[in-house]
Amino acid sequence: GRTARIARGAPPVKSVRGIGIMGSRRSATWSLLALLIVAFCAASASAQATGEPCQTRSIPVGVSIVETSVARENSVTYLGLLAFFGSTVDAGPRGSADPIPLVVASDRNACTPIAEVAGKAVLLWRGECAYIEKARNAQDAGAAGVIVVSDEEELSPMSCAGDASVTIPVMQVLEKDGAQMEQDIAAGGATVSISELKIKGTVDLTASTALLAMASLTIIFGAVWSLYDQMSHFQRDETESNPHGGRAAAAHGSGLEGLEITESSAAYFVVFASVVLLVIFFTMQHWVFIVIKGVFCFAAVQGLTALFFAAIESSFKSMSQDINLPVFGTVNAVSVPSVSLAVITVLVWLINQGADWAWVLQDVMGMSFLVNVLRLVHLPNLKVGSMLLMGAMCYDIFWVYIQPHLFGNESVMVKVAKGGEKHESLPMLFLFPRLGGSVGDFSMLGYGDVILPGLLIVHNHLFDNRKVESGRPRMRYLVPSIGAYIAGLLLTFMALYFEVGGQGGQPALCYLVPTVLGGTVAYAHSRGEFKEMWRGGDLLDETEEDEGERLIGSGSTNSTAANV
Repeated sequence: GRTARIARGAPPVKSVRGIGIMGSRRSATWSLLALLIVAFCAASASAQATGEPCQTRSIPVGVSIVETSVARENSVTYLGLLAFFGSTVDAGPRGSADPIPLVVASDRNACTPIAEVAGKAVLLWRGECAYIEKARNAQDAGAAGVIVVSDEEELSPMSCAGDASVTIPVMQVLEKDGAQMEQDIAAGGATVSISELKIKGTVDLTASTALLAMASLTIIFGAVWSLYDQMSHFQRDETESNPHGGRAAAAHGSGLEGLEITESSAAYFVVFASVVLLVIFFTMQHWVFIVIKGVFCFAAVQGLTALFFAAIESSFKSMSQDINLPVFGTVNAVSVPSVSLAVITVLVWLINQGADWAWVLQDVMGMSFLVNVLRLVHLPNLKVGSMLLMGAMCYDIFWVYIQPHLFGNESVMVKVAKGGEKHESLPMLFLFPRLGGSVGDFSMLGYGDVILPGLLIVHNHLFDNRKVESGRPRMRYLVPSIGAYIAGLLLTFMALYFEVGGQGGQPALCYLVPTVLGGTVAYAHSRGEFKEMWRGGDLLDETEEDEGERLIGSGSTNSTAANV
């Protein structure tokens, strides 16, 4: 076989014809793998954040407001709802259950600067300007808390847009309760003691279903396309390869190029991801986020180009011919419209990131990027897949649950997710707006929670078809693997609903790894194929292995590889 042993300086394998404008497929694959590491750490962090930089939570939190009035012997308790921005009650200037003098804002709507209310809770009314503007004006006047009186019959979450910072608790009460508080203040004064109520989290069924569908379809598309690559190259080269060796043997000479994750790279993956996370945390400079966003755009162009190329070539087969272009040399004619459409799509997203519909383009770009990674990056066997997924799960557990308790309760993930003081954003998430929510209120799923289990699912599908030379592909592993992935996401949504761990976001890999990896092991064992899958397929020759290098296409994957 033509192994691309980069460390030894062997001649490189040929690149795939057709996308020449974007450079060789090897360089594209390396860039995608580099972004995979960034996407994993950044998306894991971003999944702990909310949709808008100014927001500090995405789950409604109820509050108990106990009012004591001079005009009344007994205290009265009102129910309130914390805004999606501002601090928690405990983190506020006066803490929880501490009596705070209550006053009415000099401007009832607080849409302009109000008189000083230092150390007091200020009562104001909804309307005429944004909630975040009211809270900022009250905060600038020294308020210890804000109580917004609603004009509706039910409480509704107060959201925000932009990057304004509010560090005091902001809550909403019903109109009748606000009117009673105003009367008590006028009758001689009142104080309030505020404490949070433990209310179960909410999961938007529509948004969660959409995220589940996007993630599952991305993995299925990547698996089917990867197998199609293998089948097409086998059919093209079967006359040159051993006719009795199956499709894996033909892949050795096909020139189909990709990257294979080895045991050493799987072991170091989590280390590299942690280093990237810490670099972002300690630098937190604008240029760092610009670079990450730029790499994301480049990878999205690569993925979109591949999708457009496949669609155009299948529809207009006569266009698929070589042409000469200045600077780029000989390329396939289909590359020109493919790259052009990809670049235009990414530019439209870049220019309109703040638009209400920008999440649609971000999801399309993300899906194309992830599908391209699943096509080009492969696992050689179940052993390496287990190392990678277990390491990723440990990464999530450490940075979400353990690290904040080790370093002064400051969460590295949360700070990176919120982009520091300037609230920079990282586009490493699938987004879908919550029904009934305000603008900028999204349910989200990190790319790392798709691509890492997806690598194992694609491996399972290729392993299942390792000896099938023609005919309809088998789905014996793909269907149960997708089922296990869906089960893992459903567990994640349940954990989000019950607020397992006490934080808003949930590390999905803690639920996906046991279901996908555990399901793969159990299913392979039941079929008597566990040992073969663990070692890497029917063509693996241990006498030819050297320093962890291995061939893509050796039974479980589909192409000649440049090892990572």
